[in-house]
Amino acid sequence: MLPESDQLAPGLHRWVTFYPAWGHDVASVLIEHDDRIVLVDPLVPADRKPAAAFRRSLDAAAAGATGVDVVVTLHYHRRSAPDLAGRYGGRLWAPAGSVTRLRVPVDVPYGPGDALPGALVAHPSGRDDELVLWHPPTGALISGDVLLGGVRKPYRVCPPSWLPDGVTRAGVARSLAPLLALPVELLVPLHGPPVTADAHAVLSAALTEARRP
Repeated sequence: MLPESDQLAPGLHRWVTFYPAWGHDVASVLIEHDDRIVLVDPLVPADRKPAAAFRRSLDAAAAGATGVDVVVTLHYHRRSAPDLAGRYGGRLWAPAGSVTRLRVPVDVPYGPGDALPGALVAHPSGRDDELVLWHPPTGALISGDVLLGGVRKPYRVCPPSWLPDGVTRAGVARSLAPLLALPVELLVPLHGPPVTADAHAVLSAALTEARRP
């Protein structure tokens, strides 16, 4: 599908790109659903040759689709979203609480409980500018900043320094707790590696840890 991308489940692809503004690798997601393509927090490689190869592959995928939608999980993940929405004439979706902070036109503000393209469903994250995305066809939970993966540190609620004033890790965990009622099979944080085994138990452990004093 895309250079260096991994298929985590049928129709669900993830790729990793170095983000110079952040100084780290970050992940993005591509979903194929009903002949359409949905890009979640997409980032095009910064270097010219990898960027050209990436765009050629994405152009080919878009040419075979009936349309392209671009979804961001929060304003910090603006990345290449406006550029790609413009390139493919697609709609840009963003959490209502992030719209003004994105500083670009947003076609569709979305909120908790809203159905998004690609069969995605938005869920509260504990902060008003970010929503997590549930993908029922694959059992995947896609998260921007509030849930992080890691090699040295396990899957976890983000540290307090990542949260707005007045928002706590325990508060985030309480907001995310209803997700435990879902048949979670994949955890796809956009910072850190995915969790493909025992995902529900891993999510439960992360929320339990965040609620501890």
